[in-house]
Amino acid sequence: MKKLSFIAIAAMLSQPLMALTHSDLLDNKRLTPIVASSVNATQSKQVENLKEQLQTLKSGDTLILSPGRYQDLGIVEINADNITIKAEKPGQAWLTGLVQLVVKSNNVVIDGLVFTEGGPAERFGALRLEGDNNVLKNTTFKDFNHDYAYQPDERRQEYPKYLWISLWGKNAQLINNRFEAKYKRGTLIGVQKDETADNHIIKHNLFYSQKPNQYNEFAIKEAIRYNGNSWEAIRVGDSKASQFPSKTLIEENLFVDMDGEREMISLKSGENIIRGNTIFNSASMISLRHGKANIVENNVILGNNKQLTGGMRIYDEDHVIRNNYIAGTRGSEGDIKGNADVRGGIVLNTGIIDVANGEKLDQSVKGKELNKQWTPKNITITNNTIYDADWGIVHGSQGHRVSLFDNKQVENIYGGVDIHFADNFVMTTNEQQVAVRASEQFPLQKATYQNERYIGQLIEAKQLNNYSLATQGVKEKNSFFYLPQQGADVNQLKIMTTETVGPNYIIK
Repeated sequence: MKKLSFIAIAAMLSQPLMALTHSDLLDNKRLTPIVASSVNATQSKQVENLKEQLQTLKSGDTLILSPGRYQDLGIVEINADNITIKAEKPGQAWLTGLVQLVVKSNNVVIDGLVFTEGGPAERFGALRLEGDNNVLKNTTFKDFNHDYAYQPDERRQEYPKYLWISLWGKNAQLINNRFEAKYKRGTLIGVQKDETADNHIIKHNLFYSQKPNQYNEFAIKEAIRYNGNSWEAIRVGDSKASQFPSKTLIEENLFVDMDGEREMISLKSGENIIRGNTIFNSASMISLRHGKANIVENNVILGNNKQLTGGMRIYDEDHVIRNNYIAGTRGSEGDIKGNADVRGGIVLNTGIIDVANGEKLDQSVKGKELNKQWTPKNITITNNTIYDADWGIVHGSQGHRVSLFDNKQVENIYGGVDIHFADNFVMTTNEQQVAVRASEQFPLQKATYQNERYIGQLIEAKQLNNYSLATQGVKEKNSFFYLPQQGADVNQLKIMTTETVGPNYIIK
């Protein structure tokens, strides 16, 4: 293989974008500090009064919560429409102990509360938004991991899965909230859907520090594959509803240190948009796991040289991946059995069905149910920049096991079909990194390439075409590297910080 010159490229590594720190993203003078010791415990009678007030609200009411720790509200059902539940002082009305607010009504606004020092009273979270047009804003979930039973079951040593928030209705909005330190198994936010579109908006939120195995869940070796699953930050839909649209918008959020599992944002539904988010130092990926016609655009993903970081992994059909900027990812092989596919910038996974000849997953077909791997088809990947990634664009070559609980290998595996690459820019910074890894074993079928620029090592280059290896012309603007005719349009990119995301206070 021809030896590459990386001198000019490596000289660029001192650019500010590659030197971003946690402090740059998280510290901001707009945040009012709330000292935890200043929030006093309330009397049990005050807790009882609050529970009664929540249960007896009338349409149009506004309930103001005075500062204090309200412990062990338990499961509280809210049935009044057009109401507001609000902290008198944002960040100083704490719901602690076991709690679950079940919002069955519509047009409810929850504003400025804190869920901490406790845990969900039921596995679908401390907040179940079951009605329509409900809003959660300026609220904090922080270290809400305690008080509920958390032991592996006897049948297969599986730990329980507890969400923090579940969305069941339509048109919910989660705006300017902070979700911090989720350390037990279970998706942080889960969208539970039916066959109709959900139209949720998840915008300007901070997701900070999600980590598995803090309670030794992986110590049970025979159960590590499924105990290592279900740690997503956001899951939109599930396998059985995956072929229905959700139309959820996940926009301009900040994700920092989100290491829950391979799937950070897991789409299991169609027609969702993931746009303009910043992902930093997170050993996880955007996963188009099930569902069709999802759009992933204008996201900035900064691996910060952390192992097991990556960009996005793709299954199913009709997705659009455009104008994303992915840098500094270090996608070594996973250390959990079953998670061994490379975490590259953009990974086109293999699947178990012959989509080229019209085969589909079907819930009624043994071995090819909807929770299995739908082979990628008709994927458009345009104007993305991948810089200083161990693995840039990866054509999948991994095998597949029969199920999460059965390690036997599936016999027939297929590479993606009708994958369309145009105007992407991949630039490595040393000779060990790989710009593009094609697969000889599972080659893409009917792939097209137009005006691609790959600076770095290519594996199975004979499968690629219409690309340039030229190193000249790289420019820098607003700390992003770019080419005038290829890669991401840097004018559409921005780094999200707590200047605009999260609540207007911070718990100290």
